[in-house]
Amino acid sequence: MLYSKKRSKLKNIISIDIYSDTICPWCYIAKRKLQSAIEELPDYRFDILWHPYQLNPDMPLEGMNRKDYLNNKFGGKIQADKIYKEINEVGKNIGIYFQFEKIKKTPNTFASHKLLAIGHKYGKQNQIIESLFYSYFIEGKDIGNIDELLTIAQQNNIHSSATLQYLQSDIDKETILQEEDQARKIGIKAVPCFIINKDYVLFGAQEKENFFNIFYNLIHEV
Repeated sequence: MLYSKKRSKLKNIISIDIYSDTICPWCYIAKRKLQSAIEELPDYRFDILWHPYQLNPDMPLEGMNRKDYLNNKFGGKIQADKIYKEINEVGKNIGIYFQFEKIKKTPNTFASHKLLAIGHKYGKQNQIIESLFYSYFIEGKDIGNIDELLTIAQQNNIHSSATLQYLQSDIDKETILQEEDQARKIGIKAVPCFIINKDYVLFGAQEKENFFNIFYNLIHEV
């Protein structure tokens, strides 16, 4: 496993394993709703770990023209527009104003997952994933591009020559792919997926109340 297995079991700490992709709009929405639920419980610590899951594992390294991608995935502009209209509306309700029209390329997300692995090392995964989502969905940046990833690393104070070398290398490649493969073997076929305290599994962009109810149950377990 790429990340440390040492997770706290203290009563006032709740662990959350999240499987997501950095180009998944529902993952961005779910992150915002999860954070809203967490903020209701300031006396508890949440040990959050973001795991890699590529929606398009066969995506060319250079990515794909956005229009071609949407045509291939949804069978045409009409169906794609319908789906993204719903995402836009849900996003606006929680303060995310998607700028899909700025996105010119759908990237290969493997390198962005490597950046998240670095983020874990520095205890900054949550900040890194937020920066990745914002760069892609709000600014329309190509987060498959190493220079863009280095910019994000710099924004979060983890930029160094070692960061560049790591992103350009094959270090952890097999481990990340194996972790992804293991996720599919245990039944994760879509993201986001949340595994809370190893006991509760939630799929999709859950409502804040759903997260909060699980947290409440865990806190009041006898």
